[in-house]
Amino acid sequence: MKRGVGISVTTWSGRKILGTVSDRDPAGLLLDVDGGENGAGGYAFLPWTSVEQVDIPEVAHRQVKFLQG
Repeated sequence: MKRGVGISVTTWSGRKILGTVSDRDPAGLLLDVDGGENGAGGYAFLPWTSVEQVDIPEVAHRQVKFLQG
């Protein structure tokens, strides 16, 4: 995950957070949270122990071509 990439994070508590990667390190992920309809944006630090799943839409929807070997 590079800085500036839009992602969706699902926590172990079931919360889904949309945002842009600001920074990451061995302790966790700093996310610039999308405000959504209620405008409650800002930054959120998510320790890796609280992260169940990370979806990266620009990677997840790419088509894969298998090469014959």
